[in-house]
Amino acid sequence: RDYKVTGVQTCALPISGAIIGHYLDLYFRTDPWLTLVMFLLGVFIGFYRLIQELVLFQRENNES
Repeated sequence: RDYKVTGVQTCALPISGAIIGHYLDLYFRTDPWLTLVMFLLGVFIGFYRLIQELVLFQRENNES
């Protein structure tokens, strides 16, 4: 397995969420709410994916 992808996802998802939220805020003029919501959504999804990978890693190591 390539665990570098998990590290990149954990960092990139909140950053990309904040960037998308920023541009949505500019479009809808709701500054800073969509930036905050999208950032927190990115953090949640990033940690969710990290936990999924850790559970899979633990299962693989327990079976071998």
